[in-house]
Amino acid sequence: MAFLISTGSPPLGTALSRTEPPPSLRAAFTVEITDGEAFREIHYDPRIADRNARWNLIETRGQSEDLDRVVEEWGSEVSPDGWLIPDDLRASMGGVVDAQDLGSLWRIEFEHQPSSNDGPIDVWAGEHLIGYTWLEPVSQQLVRVEYVAPEGFDVPGNGYVDSYELQYILRQDPEYGVSVISAFMVDVKGEFQGDDMARAYRARVTGLDLFFSSRVEESLYLSRQHEYVPGVIGVAAGQ
Repeated sequence: MAFLISTGSPPLGTALSRTEPPPSLRAAFTVEITDGEAFREIHYDPRIADRNARWNLIETRGQSEDLDRVVEEWGSEVSPDGWLIPDDLRASMGGVVDAQDLGSLWRIEFEHQPSSNDGPIDVWAGEHLIGYTWLEPVSQQLVRVEYVAPEGFDVPGNGYVDSYELQYILRQDPEYGVSVISAFMVDVKGEFQGDDMARAYRARVTGLDLFFSSRVEESLYLSRQHEYVPGVIGVAAGQ
């Protein structure tokens, strides 16, 4: 059964609210990432005083310049832990989306809408991708998000993408009730400046420690968590 659903109404609105925690929620984590040729394991902890020591490569196997570039660019971001919270998903989906009832899951289809977090490349890529997310309507949780290219498209700088798929898996943190990314995969095939291009990355978060950098925001957040809808843990009343 196909139908339309608002991103502001339960159960989708409630699920999206779980991806929008206060900005002071931070994460220390360990992640394993591979491209099939090499493997890297990294630990990140924003509580470490020395900024240069926060992104720590703890295991490396194999050689891959592409994978090293991915790891370096991720670690150079101001807040690498921001990757684990898909907080712009609601803005990317827009106000009303298509849904299909598959039984225990609903599949939500949407066209990516530019958000304040998008750069020029994100806006350009969004014009060529279709988004899907899978929702558990009873628990009101998102379990997976996927972006795919229905057909090939040109890339700025004399390139062409034959196929593109980005997928990430979500799980709910038991302490704070927020939805966090526990794994993601990227598959891209095409050509760039006359050379064939194939990228396939897999990442898995093996350790996660969520905490608030602001005790005031933590107290307010936890107090709202007690005002929950009966039978749905961590959902503030009225959401």
